[in-house]
Amino acid sequence: MRAIAPLVVVALAAVIALVAPFPSQSLSVIVTRAAASAGFAVPGVEFLADGLLVALAAFAAAVLLHAWWRTPERRALVIAGGTAVVLAYLGSEAGKALFAQERPCTRWPSAGACDTADYSFPSNHATLAFAATCAIAIVGGRLLWATTAGALALAVAAGRLLEGVHYLHDVAAGAIWGLIVPTLLILTVAIARTRVCPRN
Repeated sequence: MRAIAPLVVVALAAVIALVAPFPSQSLSVIVTRAAASAGFAVPGVEFLADGLLVALAAFAAAVLLHAWWRTPERRALVIAGGTAVVLAYLGSEAGKALFAQERPCTRWPSAGACDTADYSFPSNHATLAFAATCAIAIVGGRLLWATTAGALALAVAAGRLLEGVHYLHDVAAGAIWGLIVPTLLILTVAIARTRVCPRN
């Protein structure tokens, strides 16, 4: 399916960001500090990720509703896609409690508000953005939709880096988690439906 090609590229880039060796400091620290410094030059940066995430959520809702009404045979996948986004978010919240990693803005100046009561790993914004993108790609099945959603999701992740409230590895892990959960759930439902209602 061509629509999932952008997701494969993003997943590979996220894995590389997590495991790539780098001399002296980690790649995550270098990118995080550079992005946080650049964020001071971006007007309204503290609203960027939130605004884009709302736009992406609206886009995902439109795609899922379109699939619900235009292709009734895919309604189980629509439900799986929406459910997967919620499950990915809950898993991300559990990860924050488990790893209890402080935000980079507790170490360096940041353009965004620093919520010291909330941990940073993994990024909820990245998780939600990429889970929604995955649902759009698999359920919607159109390359243009998947590419548009992927671009929005990347912008959401970049926005969190520019705010200085997440490390690179936070958003990379959030992206991977956000792609894995919907993929597994939607494909499980699709396979189950095929076994229950095999094609003639």
